[in-house]
Amino acid sequence: MDSNMTSNLLSSKFRPIIETQTHQAPECPSPIQYKSANNHHSAQELAIRFLFECGTKLKTNPVTSAVAAQIYHRFLDAVNDSSYDPYMIGATALYIASKQQDEPVKIRDLINVVHRTLNRDTDVLDLSEEYWNYRDSIVQAELLTMRMINFKTINPDIHLYMLNYLKSLSSWIPPAVWEKSTLVKLCWTFLQDFHHCKVIIQYEPQLVALAVIYFGLQVCGIVIPCTTEQDQLSWHEAFHKAAKKEDIWNIIEHLLALYEHDKDMK
Repeated sequence: MDSNMTSNLLSSKFRPIIETQTHQAPECPSPIQYKSANNHHSAQELAIRFLFECGTKLKTNPVTSAVAAQIYHRFLDAVNDSSYDPYMIGATALYIASKQQDEPVKIRDLINVVHRTLNRDTDVLDLSEEYWNYRDSIVQAELLTMRMINFKTINPDIHLYMLNYLKSLSSWIPPAVWEKSTLVKLCWTFLQDFHHCKVIIQYEPQLVALAVIYFGLQVCGIVIPCTTEQDQLSWHEAFHKAAKKEDIWNIIEHLLALYEHDKDMK
């Protein structure tokens, strides 16, 4: 996928959806007390929420937060040592992602947001020893994280594939149905939520994008061509030959399990 396609997608009718998501605060009945995590595993899970909350406060593009989540998952997948502070790695992943997505966050802003998110209702840090300790930690963690992900640039391929597939599907659906449906916004939300799940890095981006759309179509009750067993080729295989229904449903099951887990946590 080249930069021209990215530009076209982001300047199309999908742009209002992205802009709305950028400035929309996450729905949460009460602030999460991240430091109160029961154990290290819980802290690792909460670190993704922490990452997205910091991204929202810093007003980064939601795609940047999604890329940061992938960097975080790839880091954890590469290390066996559980001694790393998951919140510091999450903050560092956001810092790296902001550079890779060409909207670099100022490190001072990042430090203040991270500090106040971990320590609710505290003042902005002045240039004290604590501030410089935060700064040094992020700088060191940045090098460590990049080394663990083999210095790879993480691209928002899943988002690009999803928006491209949706753009193609819009011609398969009657205009009256397409205009009234919330399919695009719903798929965008599903995809952002799926970034909380570490398995997202284990599947091809095309497969994840198609699974999210498949789920969105089911939720919206929209019927499109090539969906019956009589059809020689399923619609998702028309977009990506390797997109078998079994794999699609495996991803959807992961997404449903994520929502069930989230409900249990609440």
